[in-house]
Amino acid sequence: MLRSHRSALIRLYDQRGFTLIETLVAVVTSLVVTFAAFSVLDISLSQSSRIADRVSADQRGRVAMEKIVLKLHSSCVAPEVTPVEAGSEGNKLLIISQTGAEASLAKVTLHEIYLAEGKLIDTSYPNTEAKPAPNWEFSKTASGTQTMLTGVTQTGATSVFQYFKYEGSKLSETPLKTPLTELEAGEAAAITVSFTTASESGRASKKAGERTVDLANTVVLRFSPASTSVTNLPCA
Repeated sequence: MLRSHRSALIRLYDQRGFTLIETLVAVVTSLVVTFAAFSVLDISLSQSSRIADRVSADQRGRVAMEKIVLKLHSSCVAPEVTPVEAGSEGNKLLIISQTGAEASLAKVTLHEIYLAEGKLIDTSYPNTEAKPAPNWEFSKTASGTQTMLTGVTQTGATSVFQYFKYEGSKLSETPLKTPLTELEAGEAAAITVSFTTASESGRASKKAGERTVDLANTVVLRFSPASTSVTNLPCA
């Protein structure tokens, strides 16, 4: 009985355990580790979202670019034709285009591709077939309007469309002034298309600039290589 009583007193006065300071240190350490873990998680989620947005922007932008390039590659629709129309500007392209297997197409379409309110829009005007090529007349009423891409801006100060003519056997490094006159439109033998696009979520603010993608492509409107002995005009 006496031995049992002594054991109880020893347990009562035992000093083993955590002091208040040790407990506070443990709590603070736990908070630091938890905060660090949440910070790593937040960074990982942010990086994952950024990468997903860039992939989305790249895919969407490339689809729109392919559509524009296809229309440019299908713009030499008849001999001695001038595919680029007068009035084309930096953010508005007027071009005659049509796909088909014939050497000279009787039915063609005038495409007005322009940037407006963050959208690339393609409006189509069919020719009336009242006059033969290359003196087509186009309907004043659009046959269709398609939004090719949303979340679009210029790439810096560079316009979406730039037009170049040949100087000798090489394309000029200086784009033609816009809007194009009849003479300048007849000399436009290459078009550069460039724009910046955001993801489908539309996050294209300056703070989220890394979520955007810059795309650019150049199409030369000629069938044969440039020559040093003749004037190099489009669709020749």
